Amino acid sequence: MVDPPSTPSPPIRRPLRTRTVSEFGRHVSGVVGRLQAGYLEKRPNSISSLARLRNSVNFAPGAAKSAEAIWLPSELLGAEYVRPDEPSHTETALHTAVTLFAVHQQSQAERMHRSGVTFAAAVQRLALGSSNEDTVHRRFAAIGSAVDYSELVYHARGLVTQLRGEKIGFDYGLFADDLCTFQSRTSPASGLSGAEYVRALWGREYWRARPKPNGSDDPDTAETADADDAYNDEQE
Repeated sequence: MVDPPSTPSPPIRRPLRTRTVSEFGRHVSGVVGRLQAGYLEKRPNSISSLARLRNSVNFAPGAAKSAEAIWLPSELLGAEYVRPDEPSHTETALHTAVTLFAVHQQSQAERMHRSGVTFAAAVQRLALGSSNEDTVHRRFAAIGSAVDYSELVYHARGLVTQLRGEKIGFDYGLFADDLCTFQSRTSPASGLSGAEYVRALWGREYWRARPKPNGSDDPDTAETADADDAYNDEQE
């Protein structure tokens, strides 16, 4: 008797790996982590620093009156081409990330810098808890169509303000890495422009963070589960 043909097994899918920050992202994480710790401990110098940084959110990189938004270690500046008359990509991303963090942390008794939680996953959390989910989707879609850095920052600031209202934080080290990549002409890993790469990355992270309707443990949810663990554990 001939055995019936066996049903082929589905391909094995590897769980998604959580993202890691670059050396630059670690620097930004350290800066906002120190500011955050000092603010939550009600240290006067940290409170005044965050106030200055909030007031500098619309300034050009380098114009903020706080070293946290300007200074970078020489090894980071030396890793990229820097024109004498323009800010580098890392200087621009540092200014944006640190000043937006100052907006985010304002009047909050909880940590708004949360290790391992991507910006896009945080916005998905915001959408799921919103009474008008479509409005959040549209605002996130506006970031997905941003053609230049200033437009990206404009829409990101609006979402950061909403995230603050719902006490939802994210990883400013990862965010700073993405801001830096957005400004680059080409991503070595994909051949896309930096802007195309980041828009696609955020789109994937946004939808992967959405829970499966049936509560399944599909591997696609691995990234979200890891981010949630980091979010809840409030890792530095």
